[in-house]
Amino acid sequence: METIKIAHLYYDLMNLYGEHGNISALTHHLEAHNIKTIVHYLSLEDEIDFSKYDFFCIGSGNRHAFELVREDLLKRKKELIAAINDKKFFLVTGNAIDLFGKSFITLQDEEKEALGLFNYEAFENETRIVGEQVYRMKKLDDEIIGFQNRSTVLKYVKEKHLFDVLQGNGYVVNSIVEGIKKKNFYGTYLIGPLLIRNPHFTEYLVEQLIKSKNLSYEYYKDELETKAYEEYKKNLLYEKK
Repeated sequence: METIKIAHLYYDLMNLYGEHGNISALTHHLEAHNIKTIVHYLSLEDEIDFSKYDFFCIGSGNRHAFELVREDLLKRKKELIAAINDKKFFLVTGNAIDLFGKSFITLQDEEKEALGLFNYEAFENETRIVGEQVYRMKKLDDEIIGFQNRSTVLKYVKEKHLFDVLQGNGYVVNSIVEGIKKKNFYGTYLIGPLLIRNPHFTEYLVEQLIKSKNLSYEYYKDELETKAYEEYKKNLLYEKK
């Protein structure tokens, strides 16, 4: 039986909106494909050998947690670059996406160093962006749904976007695109948790992961997950265009 190793990074600090649910959804879908999963919960001061993992998840945190994680990740920058270049899978949600750009600028115009792995800058915003979002991903038929509660925006983005905005906000208010996609790195402000709300997106990630291992793949659909997705989308009062 094939084994996939998942690292839930800063599980105790960057889990503000129950992002551990992403781990649950991911392991459920992988196990439905008869793939064994091993999840390691890693945080500050832990030794992390990025080469040993297939999939990394990191979620949202409050300002204090964000700062602690920013400082810790800067120490691991070389390992992160190597992992992304080695096409390891990353799911980065909520304000964790701010950590991977060039810098983070506070309301006081203080510029703080970020990882600099991608070409964008995060700016703290006076007005919070809060609300349900509906996006489209070109490779999927069903919409991507999720929630945002953030005080930052991304500017000067030169990376390939992940989603098109159908309802809600993108990088900034009224932006028509959102998210970062590069190699197997998937980053978005969406929380929810994202994979719990969007089983089709979960299955898409699992498909990419399985195929990267040169394993045979057959689509898996969980009827209860799909029903929950459809019911939730109805409550958004969103009509498919």
